[in-house]
Amino acid sequence: MTNAIEDLRFSQSHSMARRSPLCAANSLYAVARKGAQQGQFWSSLTGRSRDLLALKQVSAACTVQAESDGGACTVPISQIRGSEGRSHCFDRDFNPLNDHTKGRWLNIAMAQKRGKALPPVALIQVGEIYFVRDGHHRISVARALGHKAIEAQVLVWQVSGPLPWETPRRASHQATTGRVPAIERIFQKVRRTHHTERSPSWARSG
Repeated sequence: MTNAIEDLRFSQSHSMARRSPLCAANSLYAVARKGAQQGQFWSSLTGRSRDLLALKQVSAACTVQAESDGGACTVPISQIRGSEGRSHCFDRDFNPLNDHTKGRWLNIAMAQKRGKALPPVALIQVGEIYFVRDGHHRISVARALGHKAIEAQVLVWQVSGPLPWETPRRASHQATTGRVPAIERIFQKVRRTHHTERSPSWARSG
């Protein structure tokens, strides 16, 4: 996630205490959607995917030898990088990619604002990576609010064979590596300019 979007999220989440739950949730959602759009633009420039990993890739590439109950635990959101069945709905930062379930997202954000306790998300752990079985919107809202971890019920998969994300990158991806730093500098400059010009005054003032 870009620095500009993270700064705006920080301002948005702190402003929630001073605004109505629905207004604050809508503002936070708008930032998450903007993050998704910028991520898609960045992906088109660099050729680097920002998709969530799909759990079916694991079962296709590896053999699941055993499952065990990992119990309840606190999981760093940065390690949740995949989905069992909704990898097309959120990007790798859990920004919503469409508005189909905006209402559910807003309801969860408002519940967070009111301090309502939400059930833990359900995750599947494969190696050091977690896949979401249930709770995509709760993770998306938590990340938008700047939370670093989330409570979860974990199912652990023991697999054999190379994991999909551990395989070497394709040559076509490697060929773009030399161009990425220059493109990134240009894109960051555009983001900073856009953020300064378009951010609301309360966000720019911190």
